[in-house]
Amino acid sequence: MLHDPVFDSTENQALLVVCARKTIRQAAILGIVWGSINLVIGFFAIQATPLNAGILVLGLLMLGAGFTALRKPSIHSLLSEAAVSVLLLCWNIGIAIFNARSGYGDHVNGHGLIWPAIAAIIFFRQYQRLSHLKEAIASMDRAKVKEASDLCKQLFKSRLKQSLEIVEASSRRYRLRLMSGSVFCAQRNLKQAFHMSRENFTQCIRDPGKKRLRVVVRHPLGKIAYAFDKNNSDKIKGWLAAPPLPVI
Repeated sequence: MLHDPVFDSTENQALLVVCARKTIRQAAILGIVWGSINLVIGFFAIQATPLNAGILVLGLLMLGAGFTALRKPSIHSLLSEAAVSVLLLCWNIGIAIFNARSGYGDHVNGHGLIWPAIAAIIFFRQYQRLSHLKEAIASMDRAKVKEASDLCKQLFKSRLKQSLEIVEASSRRYRLRLMSGSVFCAQRNLKQAFHMSRENFTQCIRDPGKKRLRVVVRHPLGKIAYAFDKNNSDKIKGWLAAPPLPVI
């Protein structure tokens, strides 16, 4: 995915790791729910025929992969969830073919094929989006990751009326902290965050002359596009017009 070179900095790599770990944990919760559903289905299905024990086993594997990803988020754990989803899909396809050939075509359930396919697509898409961060997630210092995470959380704990240097997008999903020569942005659910210089941020503003500004950023985890109301746009314009403080 194309993105601005500014995201290759150490600060942004730490923020990317924070966002990636958050995404993997959300996928882990989905995996735990999906595994639990298959465990229940497998428990009742095995009463009909021992052949359905495969669903029970795969449900346990998905549950284990989900808990592993929740406890220790990594690209490998995300790939494990995707692989188990594919195995569930293959198993259900095999059972559907077996039932059809045995004259039990009315037992074939389309939902048993659709939901595993959707789950596999979701997990593989997340894996594709985050695979380039494999080394960063594995090697990034924990203290640095915690520091970046705390910065993101603190941004949304601050009160807008009391923090003149903070602006919020119209959707309330994004906030910016306007610093002397740079800007820090984070999404409320910590799925995206970045830090860039004033000059780079200025280039992301589509039309600086408009009353309501719109910012578009080519983020490594997906394009960010958000707008600001007039009051927040005026704060950004005032910040851009003010000279940066000299570095001592």
